[in-house]
Amino acid sequence: MSAITRTNSRGDTPDREGTGRDARTEYGRAEQSPALPTHPSWRFQDHFELWADWLERNSAGHWQPHQSVMQRTFRTREETLLHAERFITRGDFPMGRGNATPVTLLRNRRESLLAAFREAEGDGVTLIREVIFPVGEYALSMKVTRERVAEPVRTTFSSAANPLRSLAGQPVKLTVLIEHPYDVLERAGGHLNLGDRAAQVGAHTQEFAAGTAVTGVPYRHATVSVPRGLLKKPLLYRYEVVEPDLEDTSLLTGP
Repeated sequence: MSAITRTNSRGDTPDREGTGRDARTEYGRAEQSPALPTHPSWRFQDHFELWADWLERNSAGHWQPHQSVMQRTFRTREETLLHAERFITRGDFPMGRGNATPVTLLRNRRESLLAAFREAEGDGVTLIREVIFPVGEYALSMKVTRERVAEPVRTTFSSAANPLRSLAGQPVKLTVLIEHPYDVLERAGGHLNLGDRAAQVGAHTQEFAAGTAVTGVPYRHATVSVPRGLLKKPLLYRYEVVEPDLEDTSLLTGP
């Protein structure tokens, strides 16, 4: 909720041929794929975010999150910085339950905050600017961040654009479920190995038909949707990258 810590970025047996059956008995374990080349559809877009938050001091005298004021996403750095300066110039930073209580900075305080924000620096890559501005017993935190996010891709399993290929060799968690009412059938974890038609995570190996639909965001997650017949919800195989700092070893070793 705060500008310092982002909180953020969710059976029946499948048909025998070209669905999601266990491939170990007939196709063997999926072989480890070499590093796969990137596909043009796995393009990245910059997402800039503006964070405004109230902070309060803890018992040790350090600033800690108190209440979020605003968080918005923009397409360009210039647009983000311009909106931040306009927001500061207005001088209204609500505080209270439901952001209902107005806190309006006097003109000289707004000018001081604006000057501090313009002079603030980050690493220039993921953190563009950050400033903490004391206001009485509280402080305003203004931060602009940048994140490079790949665009969503919808394709088939055999396609070179299959977003699952971008996860090859990475630690992932696999969830097998039926969409609505989201009935989870199985979970697994481990590094993702890909064959021509098979995907292996730990001891779990699945074979998919070449034309099976795949959707996802490259380098983040991919979902293989296996039809189960008329009037039945598809069986979903959702593969998600496990971030290093959030890695759960239980997910990587399997059940």
